[in-house]
Amino acid sequence: MSTVARFACFAAAALMAFGAVWLWRDPEQLAAYARGTVGVSAPIGPLSVRGYWIALAVGLVPAGLFVAAMLRLAGLFGRFSRGQVLEEANAERLTRVGWLLTAMGLATPVTRALQSVALTFDNPSGHKQLAITLDPGTFGALAAGAALVAFGLVLKEAVRLADENQSFV
Repeated sequence: MSTVARFACFAAAALMAFGAVWLWRDPEQLAAYARGTVGVSAPIGPLSVRGYWIALAVGLVPAGLFVAAMLRLAGLFGRFSRGQVLEEANAERLTRVGWLLTAMGLATPVTRALQSVALTFDNPSGHKQLAITLDPGTFGALAAGAALVAFGLVLKEAVRLADENQSFV
């Protein structure tokens, strides 16, 4: 089971990286992303080089956090598949994955707001926009991150108690 979960984590990381490249190389997909996900309702004219690169760079922050979380989680499942389960290193890794997902959840709305500005700041006056969007995925990332941080802390305590009990034997 750990091998399947590990593969799923690698696949999720790869899909996020592929999706980011695919989105930013296709102007039509980028415009659809700006209207749907970022929440830009102002017309998006031809993007300037400056606006494109700023929006791309900002967008890579939550994507990078997600990829880092999935790679760390894959490493954790690798440890599980080798029988390394109740260890403090796993508790620390799980807590780090939780913090990465929490950071992604916090960074996503800020990123989208900054992207809305970058994608429209070359528009004529009156057509620039700051869009604030929240979606269930953002709250899901925050909830998953908080849960993993909590589980990591519980696992750390369980490891401590197991070590303490082992010293009595």
